[in-house]
Parts: sequence; C-alpha cells; structure tokens
Amino acid sequence: MGQGTRSPPPRPRDGHAVHRPSAVLAQLAVGQRPALRGDRGPDRLGPRLRQPDDAGRAHQEPGDCQLLHHSDRFTGVIGPEPLRGQGWKIHVAVTPDTFPGVLDTVARYCFGNGTPFKFLARHEYAWLVNAKYAPRQISGKGIVLYPADERRSRQGAQELAALLDGIPGPRILSDLRIGNSVVHVRYGAYTRRFCRTPKGGISLALADPEGRLVPDVRSVPFRAPAFVTVPEAFTAPAPGPSGDAGPVPPYRVDKTLHFSNAGGVYLTTHLPTGREVVLKEARPYAGYDLVGADAVTRAEAEYAAMLRFADLPEIPAAYEQFTWQSHVFTAIEYIRGTTLQEWCAANQPYLLRPNPFEPPRPEEIRAYREKVEAILDRVRDAVAVIWERGHIFGDLHPGNVMVTPDLDVRLLDLEACVPQDADRRFPGAPGFNDPAKTGRAADEHALRLLELSCYLPLTHLVPMDDTKLRQLLDTARSRFGLPPSWADRIERTCARPGSVRPAGALSTAESTHLDHHLGFESWAAQLTAGLRATMDADRADRLFPGDHTGFSMPPVALAAGSAGVLWSLLGTKGVEQDDLVERIADWTFTHGRAAASRLECGLYDSELGAGYVLWRAGRPEQAAELVGTALAKDHADAGLSLFGGLAGVYLAVAELMGPEGLLPDASYVGRLGAQLTDRAGRLLTALRAVDTPDPASYGLMHGVAGIALAVHRHGRATGDRAAVDLARGLMEFEFTGYIRCTDGSLQFNEAGRRSLGYLEVGSCGSALVLAELERYEGWNPAGTSVPDLIRAAGPELMVQSGLFRGRAGFMAALTTLSHAGYERQAGPLVERHARQLGLHEVRLREDEVHYPGAGNFKLSGDLRTGSAGVLTGVAHATGRRDTWLPGIV
Repeated sequence: MGQGTRSPPPRPRDGHAVHRPSAVLAQLAVGQRPALRGDRGPDRLGPRLRQPDDAGRAHQEPGDCQLLHHSDRFTGVIGPEPLRGQGWKIHVAVTPDTFPGVLDTVARYCFGNGTPFKFLARHEYAWLVNAKYAPRQISGKGIVLYPADERRSRQGAQELAALLDGIPGPRILSDLRIGNSVVHVRYGAYTRRFCRTPKGGISLALADPEGRLVPDVRSVPFRAPAFVTVPEAFTAPAPGPSGDAGPVPPYRVDKTLHFSNAGGVYLTTHLPTGREVVLKEARPYAGYDLVGADAVTRAEAEYAAMLRFADLPEIPAAYEQFTWQSHVFTAIEYIRGTTLQEWCAANQPYLLRPNPFEPPRPEEIRAYREKVEAILDRVRDAVAVIWERGHIFGDLHPGNVMVTPDLDVRLLDLEACVPQDADRRFPGAPGFNDPAKTGRAADEHALRLLELSCYLPLTHLVPMDDTKLRQLLDTARSRFGLPPSWADRIERTCARPGSVRPAGALSTAESTHLDHHLGFESWAAQLTAGLRATMDADRADRLFPGDHTGFSMPPVALAAGSAGVLWSLLGTKGVEQDDLVERIADWTFTHGRAAASRLECGLYDSELGAGYVLWRAGRPEQAAELVGTALAKDHADAGLSLFGGLAGVYLAVAELMGPEGLLPDASYVGRLGAQLTDRAGRLLTALRAVDTPDPASYGLMHGVAGIALAVHRHGRATGDRAAVDLARGLMEFEFTGYIRCTDGSLQFNEAGRRSLGYLEVGSCGSALVLAELERYEGWNPAGTSVPDLIRAAGPELMVQSGLFRGRAGFMAALTTLSHAGYERQAGPLVERHARQLGLHEVRLREDEVHYPGAGNFKLSGDLRTGSAGVLTGVAHATGRRDTWLPGIV
C-alpha cells in the first residue's frame, strides 16, 4: 500500500440518469420481499431485447437470439452457435446509474456478432449486486458474455473496453480487469456442472485437460485454474498515469478484521510511530446505500463526521484519509475492548455463571444491571450530543458500540451519520430499526431496543409480532429487577401505534407454550396451523419457508426441506394431521425424483433422507425409489459426515436393512461400514498431523463426533474392536478442540472466537456420542465426562430456538441423556428450556404459532432451524415421540 493523494472518483457521463433507489430497496435491505416493478427492466433497455412469454420462451427476431436463461436475477440470450462448456467469460461491471446505457451498448454488440450473453433481469438488481453486503465474488457483475473461443474472448474484451471507455464502474474482484474499463475476464464454466471439492463439498465445476471435473473457484483476488495460461492481452497494465499506484502508504497489515463488498477493515501498524491503527477501505462504485452513495462517498462523509465530533471521547480518533489504487483508506484509532454484543454474552448471568444448575445470585444480577446502565448512560450521552449538533448516528446496534475494560464506550461506524433532516443511508440493523422512522426518531428507536437487547437479545422478533415487545420487556423486568418506567419508556418509543399499554400495566413475565392454559396438544395444533398457512405447493424450490442455506440443497432434504417437516409430524403423538401429512408426502416424492441428477447423496442433504421418511410414512415403494437413486450415486468422493457424507448414509442403510427394511442385500451395510471405517482412520491420521485443524472438522453433524458415532455402531454390529477403538480415537480428537468455561462446562472452542454447546457442533452433540460410548464400552476420555458437557446445555438466555443450534435441540438431547442415566443433571435443564421457549414463538394470527430461523431474521418451518425442529424437540422432551434425530437418535 502506498501514500497517495485524495482525488474524487469519476462520475457518470452526461446522458446517464442518476439513480435514486426507491422504497423497494429499503424493503430489500431489511429482508422483505417487495413486488419489483419492471419500469426500467430489460424490455426498456434495448430495441431488440424482449421479455420471455409465459412459457419461458423469447420472442425471437429473425437470425438473432433465443432465450438462454430467465431466473430471479438474470435474463440471458444465446446466439446461433451452441454454448460451450467453459472458457474466458467477459463480465461487464455496472452501477445503478450506468446499467441501462451499458446494457444497450453491450446488447447491440452481442446481437451484431452473435455472442451469447445474459444480464440482470431488473434494474433494481444493479443496486443489489453492488450493495454493501452483496457477495464480493458477484460485486458489480451486470452482464456476462460467452465468447466461443479464446481468440474471440480477447477480441471481444478489447472491443468492449473501447466501446465503454470512460464509463465508471466497480472492479470485479474475482476477475482480471481490462485496462481501467468496466470490462473484466475470468476463465470459468459456461454451463452449470458440479463436482466434489477435496473436502467432500459440492462446487460448480470445470473440466481439466483430462476431462475430469474440478472446482470452478471464484476466488478473490483472481486466480486462474492451474491448467490455464492467462493471455498477455488480459494482463497488460492499464494505460496512462492512472495506472501508477504511487508510493506505498506506511502501514503494515497485521490482521483482517472484516470484509464486505464496500471494502475491508484491517488492523495495521503505522510504521513511523509503531502505533496500532485500524484502516478502513472504501471501494469506488461499490457498497451502495439507500440514497445511491457508494462506499467512497460514504467514507468521505464518515471521515468528516469523525472530525466534526472529534471532541467527544466516545468517538474514535480519525488520523488521516488517503487514496491508493483508487481505493480510499481511513486511518482510525484502534480501540482495545469488545463490542457491546460480545461484552453482554461474556457477562450475562443468565448465560454463564459459576453453577449453571442454580439460578443466578441476586448480587450477580445487580452487578450486571449496574454495569449495563453505566455503559448505556455513556452511549445515551454521546448520542445526545450528536443530536444537539443537528445529526443522527443512523446505525446504532450492539455491534457498533465498543466497550473498553474500564466500561468506557466508543461508537463505531459513522457512515450513516447524517443531518437530522437528511435521507437515511441505511434502514438500520435488523432488530434495531424502523424503516418508517427518520431523523432523531430513528435513533431513539434503535437506542431503546439497544437497551432491551442488553438484557434479552431477541429484538429481531419485535417487528414480526405486535405482542413480542411487551413479552420481552416484562421478562427483562422480572429477571433483572428493572422499574416499570424503564419498560414504559421503551414501549412508548418502539411499539406500533395502537399497541402501547397503559403505564405500569404488565402481562405474565415468563410465558410458555407448555403452561396449563395451553398445553401440548393446543400448542402443537397452532404450530401445525402455522405450517399449513405457510405451505406453498406451487413452488418447486421449497414447500415451506426455511433457512436460506436450504436453497443449495434439494427441496426435499431432511435438514431444510419438506422431508424434515414430514418427519416432525409423523412421529408425534397428539398432532391432528388430517390431509397435511399426505400432501407433504406426495410433494416430497414428486420433487424427490428430480434430485436424482444432483450430487448430494447424504442423509440430511439429499433424497436419501426423503426416502427414509417416506419409509417411516408407510410408503415403501416410493421410499425404495428415492433411496435407490441416492445409493446409486458415487460416495467415494463424498465427505464422511452425518449430515451429507458416508456416516449418515451408513446409519440410514443400517436401519433400512432391518427386518422390515427396504434393502434386500444384507451384506451391503457391512461393506459400507468397512469403507467408512477405512476412510475415517485415514482422516484421523491426517487431522492429528495438522497443527491447527479446520474448525469444520469438529461436531456431531459435520465433524468427527458424528463420524465416531457411526464407526462405533459399525464396530458393535460386526464385533470389530478396531472400529470401536477408532471411534474412541475420533472422540479424543474431538475433545482436543474444547475448553473449560467459567461455569465448569466443556464447550467447543471455535478458533478462539466463541465457545459452542449446540447439537450441531459443541457440547450437546458430543455428549450424545460420549454417552453411547460410555454405555457400551465403559469409556470416558481423560478430563472429560458427560456431566461436564451437560453443564453447557442449560442457559436461560438463548437467541435461537431451533433443533440444530437452539433451545429445541437442547431439550431433546437433554431428554435423551436423562434416559441414559443422567436424569439428575439433565432433567431440571429440560424444564428450564421448556419455560423459556415461549420467548421465541411468533404469532401472526391468534391460532398460529411460528418460530424464526437462523439469526431470527425470518420465519422458518424446517427441521434444522424452524418450527418442524421445535415440534420434534418438544415432542420428544414431553414423551410424545420416541425418535427425534433421523438415523441417529
């Protein structure tokens, strides 16, 4: 990096309309799904482009193009020549301002020479791919060309660079840039093919010279495949003086703190002084906000705000701002401390305390409350000064407040700090914003919810349910001895109009779905009604709303698809199913057939799990078809995990081979187990040889704990003592990644960032495996016991309710451990979780119960994160189902 001078980035040339994102973008920014208008869509961007008709076909023009692809994000056309599998693709970067004109130019060029291409389907998407938290690999990509060979790629890149000369746009980070233009190139796949990664994951694929499929890596920065030579035409330096980067700034980058599409944040050393400094990077024409400003414009405004409020001790010092290689860098004081979110998690008496089996002591609660009030007083004072000077902070949330060891505070990220009468740059962080509020009212809303989040970090649920704010306030008051005036003040500011209670009017502090008023059957009926209300059988990509990662799996997958919901209903006593189970089963079979062409083959990520559940549903012929297609796939390069690898396949097959099973070849499960054991042994040897193993190597669902469970069951079934010993070795490795916390519990240490006790990864999942080894082998590793792990599984304070990483998983696992002989430790914790579960529920209508998915951003019905998992966990904990984790427990 080098010292440079600040110069403004170029702006759009005359003739390009200045775009101001509409209210649609505010909806998109906060996760809502607007009805996008096509007022500036593809049909308006060129005389020869046409929207597809209802059948998905293009209206062709003679001798030209037909529709290649039409999806939520891209529309594309293809020329007269067939599309090859891979090559040097040309990407053209766009901004919301330049997209219409650039598409006009590129479309005419492609129609003129028959080059296949595709482009963003709507004008608003040009904002989305350039927004602050858009994936960095897609930043700016608005148009993609597919030249027939390398010669035409070189020619097309140079010709387009000339045609688009002077038009501004972001640099596409995964590509090579042609000069200083918006034209970029990358060698990659033209058509969608998939292969396994070395770790067993699934990736878009290229063919190497021998015809083998290898991952098509979209790396940042650009990296060509090993078998590809980069043409010199793509690596020529940019012409003119702007290609000179200038002298390197006197900073040494020591650590990357954060990356976004707007740029990076780095911990550096200022070499002349030796001072630790945070460098905040801003990329031109990237990281757009709601008023159409890019990261550079916002960085300039932030620097000005930091200087304006430099006399406030709560604002970090801003040392300098400079430009290097067209990116703007701001040097900021490094604050030693933690974010308020991290500070609360480390000090909350309802999360960590010396004895997790006893309630927090009054003095612990009082000490926490007094510290929180001291911190919040300093935050309020700083924000009040900002208001007095005619500005708002604009983006107040626990991640933007740093707390020092002395409980001083610093307010970070002044990018959204604007005059009180100005348009807001961001709607604010989810759980702390009201997009309808502006000026000081927006800050007041965020400040009040910031106060609540220090006691109950469930503010993401407030916009989903009009009654949730009251419930959270009453619970916080009850737990921490807060006065009625505290709750009244927050409710007056943050409640929706018409829903504010009279001052001092309180409801039940600790509400729960399992109280005497409601009971399990009524609660389960309302949860089932919620599932029915959100089911959409007309969609092909999902039947129920779920976690966003579910879109990368078949829509019938156990973890995030329809099979998981079917599982939750099938085995639960006391649930009125009428036609719902049959409808879900029909949809699952129909859409499960389509998964046969996919690479996924595991228990939780493929049609194997769907077939397993259909077998449980009494549909053996349909189950046999789906299980057969999954087992016909090549497992050799799949991973070993329970979730999507060989361990889960083995456990499913072992059940399906039973007396009433589907699979006639009894020797198959033995061969599968032997293969699993052989590969698991080699994996353990490799892991022991690594100084710092990948955190993904640990845990029940994705790591060695789950592999150990399957290996141990194979060893028991076959009498293979070597396999049993291998299972012990795998669990010994699992516990090398654990630390002992202040409450005496053992929890997985995720690379020093946080400790985890969940079912998916952490204490809860590993306790299930260790309990099984102890039961059959009488074995415990040195320094580790099931009670040590149970100590991590009972916090009153939990952010998520789901099965894999939430309260429902704790309830189910603790119940299993209670049945395994640990009732004294586990039983009371089950009851504790049951009393708290009502805090997570969302009621859109009086007779419906829903639960939020990962991060509490949206409702979810799936088994891993949402309502189906909660139903499964609670049903097992209350004795209404015998099995709860398919293939495992």
